[in-house]
Formats: sequence, structure tokens, C-alpha cells
Amino acid sequence: MRKIMLLAVLILLTASGIWADTQSDFSKHISAYNSQIAARQYLPAAKSISKAAEACISVKNYEGAFSVIGNMDKILASRKVTADSLPAVYYTLAKARFNAYQTMHNSQAAQNQLTKMAAYAKAAGSKELMNSLLYNSAQFYYANGQPGKGDQCISKLIRQYDGARDYKAADAAYQKLIKQAVSSNNATMVEHTYENYMKWSDSIDAINADTALGKVKQEYAASQETIAQKDKTIKGKTGLMATFLILFIAALGALGVGVWFYFRIVAKNRRLRESVEAANEQSAAKSAILHNMSSTVEPTLEKLDEGNPAVQKLRGYMRRVGELSDVGNATPREPEELEDVNVEKFCADLIDEIRPMLKPGVSVHLDANKGTARLDADEVKKILMHLLENAAKYTPADGKIYLTYKKRGAKVHQFSVADSGPGIPKERHATIFTAFSNGVVDLDYGDGLGLPICALRAGKLGGKLEIDSDRTKGATFILTVRA
Repeated sequence: MRKIMLLAVLILLTASGIWADTQSDFSKHISAYNSQIAARQYLPAAKSISKAAEACISVKNYEGAFSVIGNMDKILASRKVTADSLPAVYYTLAKARFNAYQTMHNSQAAQNQLTKMAAYAKAAGSKELMNSLLYNSAQFYYANGQPGKGDQCISKLIRQYDGARDYKAADAAYQKLIKQAVSSNNATMVEHTYENYMKWSDSIDAINADTALGKVKQEYAASQETIAQKDKTIKGKTGLMATFLILFIAALGALGVGVWFYFRIVAKNRRLRESVEAANEQSAAKSAILHNMSSTVEPTLEKLDEGNPAVQKLRGYMRRVGELSDVGNATPREPEELEDVNVEKFCADLIDEIRPMLKPGVSVHLDANKGTARLDADEVKKILMHLLENAAKYTPADGKIYLTYKKRGAKVHQFSVADSGPGIPKERHATIFTAFSNGVVDLDYGDGLGLPICALRAGKLGGKLEIDSDRTKGATFILTVRA
């Protein structure tokens, strides 16, 4: 009981860093887990801890996810519960880790967990676990550019479902893969999986059609036998008419089933086609913008006078577009790569860098808690420097600039930059963080890409950048990041 209480305390500490909108689910799963582990119901407990880990992963709290999984490992070890005795329990925990590494795009670690899952599924001898293994293997190979291996796994899974005539489960497996491909904006994977799905769907429709035809033939043979028997009696002709009526009704039923299958396939095709087109449009729009910038503008700029201010502005705009693309394609740093930063010194150094840009009489105020914070310091600095440079640019003489830091949770850090400048009109608040949202850009007044780049960087840090819409004087930007 003492170990269970210790686990509850550790989990409570981990939960303090999870977003408010997942707190309820996390707490519910942890509560269920505590009851189940106390009753030595290990498989339900493993499933509950996996759902709690999913809640952590949904807000990119990977450290919390691995912590709750690891705690159950310790409990099992202390009670001498091994993978040989309960392989299904260890499979469930390995799958939870696999999901976390997949979300983190850590392919090698995900592959290691997949290998463990295969061993546990084989030891368990469970068809359900083998099906789960095949699905997750297909998901891994598709996501890591190995569609051939992914096809082998999903084909084997579908054959098992088909052999059991569980077409609903097979359809659900395909739908889940396609949905995941669409949500990850992977148009190639969507098209590949959708093509395989349609081939399978057509084959199942053919099987169903053959089955329906065979059933009609059987009914017809039975009716013929009835006709032969009744033909020997005075009521033979009446029996013959009744038989043909039955056949007619059966044919109408078969026709109705065929129409139902047809409209179902049409609706399914339309939904999936729309998903593919949406993913393609997003990818094509981004590629078109970058392609036009690099292939059309750059060669022309090379022929112009580099000392011309307009040419310099265009080159700067080109660099901004390239930076936007680089940040969008960047991979967030692993948790172990973050560094401990002295927050007060970190903020003071930023202020020192922008002092030469200040107008006469402008004062800069720092309000930062003493201590350290575990951050991706380079990325946070790039965001804050842009905000401070903007504040220095727009704050008039004798104005004020404020840089504030507050710790909002065990792993949540919040910075804010405020100034006494003219501010930003409220009608623009909804679009200032969206690139290319203002249509034609007048480079004399800025390229409009600085804040969108900063917002994109904040998202890569597992946080967000927003403007304080309640402030009526000046502008206040709030940066929230997670360790």
C-alpha cells in the first residue's frame, strides 16, 4: 500500500504540467489505474496507464508519459511480475512507449519498442495482440517511408480479418490509417493507402455479390424441388406461381443490397477524395510560394544594383521566406538536449542587445523570477529578440518597454514583452501571426513575416505566441513554452 501511495504522489507531480483541457481525462485514468494496481488487475491497469500516457502525449508532455509508464514497470518488478508470466501486460506498456516515440518522430526508439511488442505478442499467443502488432507495424513503416513493408503488414492483417469475415474490422483498420495520413498532411501516404483500400473494397464487394448470387441460386434450387413435388398434385400451378413470387422478392432484396453498397461506396469515395485534395492543396500552396520566390525573384535580383535600398529589401524578404520554410520543416529538440538557463541573466542579456536601438529617454524594465529554467535557449532568444526589436522600433521617445518572466507550472514558462507604442489595431489581431495573410506586401512598412515566424517557432517549442487583446495602450505579446 505504501508503494501505491508513493506512485500516486509521483503521478500527481507529473500531472501538474499537463494542459487544463486534458487534466480531467488524465486524472480519471490515473484513478482507475490506482484501483486496478491495488487489486492486482495488471492488464486493466496497463490499459489505464497507457490512456494516461496518451493524455500527456497529446500536449507533448513526453517526460510525463514515460514517467507514468516507468512507474508501473517498477511496481511490476517489485511484485516479480515478468513478461514471461504476463506478456499481454508488457505488450500494452511497450505499445504506449511506441506511440510516444512515434509522435516524437524518434524512429529508432519506436523500432526498438516494435521489436519488443513482437516478442510479447508471440509469447501471449493472442490473435488480438498479433492484429494490433500488424497494424502498428504498418503505421510505423508508412510513416517512415517504407510503404512496401507497410503493405505487407496491412495485407496480412486484412487477410486475417477477411478469413474471419470480419469486414467491418478490416474497413476500420484502413479508415484509421487514412485518417492518420490526412491529419499528418502526408498526401503520398493518403494516396497510397487509399489506393490499396479501394482495391480491397472492390474485392469485398465482389465477394458479397457472389455470396448473394449463391444464396439466390440455393433458394432457386429449393424452389424448383418444391415445384416438382407440387406439380404432381392439383395445386402444382399455384405452387409454381408462389415460387416465382418468392424469387422475385429475393431478387428485389438483392437489388436493394446492391444499391445500398453502391451509394455507400460513392459517399466513401467522395469523402476520401476531399481529404486527399485538401492535403494536396496545402502542400502545393506552400511549394508554389517558395518556388516562385526562389526561381523568379532571385535571378532578377542578381542583375540589379546591390546598393539599391529596394533591392536590399527584396533580398531581406527572400531571406524571411526561406526562414519561414526552414522553421516549418525543423524538428523540435529532444528533451535531453534542452539546457538549464539562468532566467534573470538571460533576459538581462537580451535587453543589453537592444539598448542601442532605443530612442532617447526610453526605459526598459525587467521583471523576472530568479532561478533556472530548462529551455531551448536559442529558439526562445530568437522569438524574444524579434519582439524586443519591434518594441524598440515603435516605442516613442521617453516611452517604456517591459520584459517579464513568470513560471506557470512545473514545466511551463511564460515571457511577455510590452511597450507604450501605438499598438496594433484589434481588427488585425486575428491575422498578425498568419504568413501572407495581408495580400500585397509593401516592404517599406515591413514584410509581415516576423510574427508568423515567431509563432511557428513557439509551436515547435510546444507552446504558443499570442497578443493581449485586452490591452488598449501599446502592445503586449505573451510567449508560453514548455520544457
